[in-house]
Amino acid sequence: MFGWLKSRRRRKLIAQPFPRPWQEWLHRRIWQYQELTIAERDKLHNFVKVMVAEKSWEGCDGLRVSDDMKVTIAGHAALMLLGASDYFFDAVQTVLVFPRPFDRQTNNHGIHDNEMRSGEAWQDGPIVLSWNNVVTTAVRQDKAYNVVIHEFAHHLDGLDGEMGGTPIFDNTDDQEQWSDVMEQEFFDLQNAATAGQWTLLDHYGAQSKAEFFAVSSECFFETPVELRRSHPELYSMLQTYYRIDPVKWIS
Repeated sequence: MFGWLKSRRRRKLIAQPFPRPWQEWLHRRIWQYQELTIAERDKLHNFVKVMVAEKSWEGCDGLRVSDDMKVTIAGHAALMLLGASDYFFDAVQTVLVFPRPFDRQTNNHGIHDNEMRSGEAWQDGPIVLSWNNVVTTAVRQDKAYNVVIHEFAHHLDGLDGEMGGTPIFDNTDDQEQWSDVMEQEFFDLQNAATAGQWTLLDHYGAQSKAEFFAVSSECFFETPVELRRSHPELYSMLQTYYRIDPVKWIS
């Protein structure tokens, strides 16, 4: 009913200059930022301005969420939206930030599991992140790890009503092709994990198809050259989904 008001507010946000300190934080905290084209940077800036302003940012365990933290988290998440046009992770209302890995008190069945987490994403709920784990992705590394991308990938996966490793593609053919590619890749990863064989994709992705999509997304944005080389079909499908080619960011 009031969509026009949100659109008007966003247009005003986007029209504002991007603060110089925010650019410095992005340059320091996100290795991909310095490789973006001017148009991509402008688009990322717009996403960051909207996300910082519209999300409820809450610190946990005594943490005060600074502007640096908000911009860094929003910047990592915005990489995933560079191929999108009008989505700003609208369904994410709240981002909870812990200073370090946190104890997940209960699992989806309400059972206490006392497992330390670097991040969580709840269906129709908040994104939860460990700031300590966020900053470890500030520079490019051989390991495909990015907790922000992992958890926001879960959110995208859940837009169809279920976090099941089936993100929404634009057409039926791509959706079916994703299912075929994902099933085979997931099966291969499970076998490799069982055998203790090294794989580019983290074995954590063998736990479920939802985790497979999240782990694959981390690889896509953090080690794109390696993913395209070793898993070309998977890379191609993620390129179709995200509508961007991160390989071009590798100088």
